[in-house]
Amino acid sequence: MKKKAIILYLFLVSVSVSAQEITGSWSGTLNVMGNKLPVVFHVSKTDSSYSTTMDSPAQNALGLPTSKTSFVENKLEIVATGLGIFYQGTLEGDSILGTFNQGGIPFPLVLKLTDKPVLNRPQEPQPPFPYKTEEVKFIHKKDSIELAGTLSVPDSAGTFPAVILIAGSGPHDRDETIFGHKPFLVIADHLTRKGFVVLRYDKRGTGRSTGYYPIATTQDFATDVAAAVEYLKAREEVDKSAIGLIGHSEGGVIAPMVASKNRDIKFIVLMAGMGERGIETIMEQNRMALELLNIEPENSDQSLKAIRQMLESLSEWKGTEADRVALRDQLSQLWEQYPILVKMKLKKDAFIRDQFNTIATPWYRQFLALDPAEYLKKVKCPVLAINGEKDTQVLAEKNLGAIKSALDKGRNYRYETKTYPGLNHLFQECETGRADEYGKIEQTLSLDVLSDITFWIRKQLNN
Repeated sequence: MKKKAIILYLFLVSVSVSAQEITGSWSGTLNVMGNKLPVVFHVSKTDSSYSTTMDSPAQNALGLPTSKTSFVENKLEIVATGLGIFYQGTLEGDSILGTFNQGGIPFPLVLKLTDKPVLNRPQEPQPPFPYKTEEVKFIHKKDSIELAGTLSVPDSAGTFPAVILIAGSGPHDRDETIFGHKPFLVIADHLTRKGFVVLRYDKRGTGRSTGYYPIATTQDFATDVAAAVEYLKAREEVDKSAIGLIGHSEGGVIAPMVASKNRDIKFIVLMAGMGERGIETIMEQNRMALELLNIEPENSDQSLKAIRQMLESLSEWKGTEADRVALRDQLSQLWEQYPILVKMKLKKDAFIRDQFNTIATPWYRQFLALDPAEYLKKVKCPVLAINGEKDTQVLAEKNLGAIKSALDKGRNYRYETKTYPGLNHLFQECETGRADEYGKIEQTLSLDVLSDITFWIRKQLNN
């Protein structure tokens, strides 16, 4: 929408405030300890329900999903439970006057309607599609959760092999939206055009799925996938003997968890899935984060030793006041070890608060103890495990080696592993592989990866 059109729109609707709509892109600037931090909410509406994605341009974080949006009597509420964010404001004229709350700390935030930045994402599919799509819901009976998603089905008669897409860590929507990219939409479109039924869904407590995301763990997400499998088995378009799983990142851990218990799974594809224990993955990520802060090796080793001790101590965590005080003390001591230039970037109170709020969650503590080998050794179906050579979040060589070792121990030799030169954690062609590059890259997913996954799955179905 051009700027002139927006001004005209605001003039027309200002006659009747109660009739105003809230859809559009709303931007404002947070003042966080003297630092200016722009925030943009993109609010959309389908039927009678609202949904929102959030951008933090200064952090190159685009398209962050939120879990709930409501607009009643000119009051806007946006909740992103996975990010600990809550915004509440009142529409007055052409502005929304409100408060942005993260981690229990409120900041005034005034929003203005603005042009939505146009991101060039050439791979993002655009309708009309040569296949059928259906908004679906399925029930997780034990937890009384309703999971909402999209089912895409080839537009022809018969039954088809089916794939469930499993997102990585974080409050992802059904498209696994990240940094303005929609990798699961791209994968679903590609596979459905090739003759597969594809189910992708909002994680519990995110998008239109019910449940409470902040207390959910990897084990919980695995039970959601199991519910998705049962749902597909009841669909008449699905070949019940040909249901597979494709998991990305944490989803690449969840897929073996489900397949190890369910012999109805025909195949699994692990995209940047872990083979090492959770604590080792977290330690590698911390090591690379310290490198980016340009900390001297000696200081880095000291910090990594302190981090490991702190994380290992969480195995005894009971959530008591003494546990909470001890964790804050450990985080304070860790911050004190950093060089002065790093301390200037990482304000102590904010560092302790943000790290504590992450580490103390049930998901984080369970993830540290998670050992993918425990499940991989029990997987009997064919496995494709792939990584980008420049992945800085789940290191290719270490994790593919660990996956191979676990499958061998379980005497499952029906697997293939592959490392893609020049690709990052999202399987984009990249320069550095770091996360701050994801949103700058126009490509959503390497075409070679899409082709290889499709070819491999078809080979398993023909065996």
